[in-house]
Amino acid sequence: MDTTPTTQPTADWHDFYVEPYPGRKGNERIQETCGACGGTGIYTAPTYITDGEGRPYCFACKGSGVHSRLVSSARATARSHAKARAEHANTMQALAARRADFELAHPGLRDQLTEAHLSVRDGNPLRLRIGQLLDSLEDYTGTLDDAEVTEAHALLEQLEQEKAARRPVPTGRTIIRGEILATKTLDSQWGITVKMLVQGPGWRVWGSRPSEISTAGRGDVVEFTATVSASDDDDSFGFYSRPTKAHIIAAGLRRTA
Repeated sequence: MDTTPTTQPTADWHDFYVEPYPGRKGNERIQETCGACGGTGIYTAPTYITDGEGRPYCFACKGSGVHSRLVSSARATARSHAKARAEHANTMQALAARRADFELAHPGLRDQLTEAHLSVRDGNPLRLRIGQLLDSLEDYTGTLDDAEVTEAHALLEQLEQEKAARRPVPTGRTIIRGEILATKTLDSQWGITVKMLVQGPGWRVWGSRPSEISTAGRGDVVEFTATVSASDDDDSFGFYSRPTKAHIIAAGLRRTA
């Protein structure tokens, strides 16, 4: 993506600096309340280390409840914090500028990706990749390069093709035959269960992976009998239960995709 960078003023750390001890000389020594123990000098978490009186003393202040340091040291810390805040402000400003430049170069694309991400169910590989592109736009770089823009349009087109090909999921006790799009391991009070998302011709179902095909993973084509109920908000998506007679028909069609 070729765009002219937007010039932004640089934040000055002096604008964020707060003088901690106005009027004090740098070689003066000051006392500050210990932030670890709140000035009590007592360590409140479980410990077997105590002082001579059997008290679990605070490690940070050695039980005194205060820290002593030079005013010059406190000012150095304040300057460091001010510079960090200025750097953060500059980073966020640059990120906002890149987002604005991207929106000018590709109007509406971010909104399209956001809407697409919300419309796709968890477990769909499209949702994962679209989410990664949105992360770049929102959190990391604030923009997409030319290859990513091309990929974004291809993903949106693929999603539209999937929507056009959707068919009602077969319901009731039926034979399920399709490709495993994703698996997910869940740990509950009943133990560890592996769920899988299976895609058939225009529909998808979600449920527990049968023990007969415990080695099956993404890309494998499987067949089993199960009871399927359609989702309330999408008749092309269903949930299956009580799977039996499961076997792998073909292995690894998309395992490296």
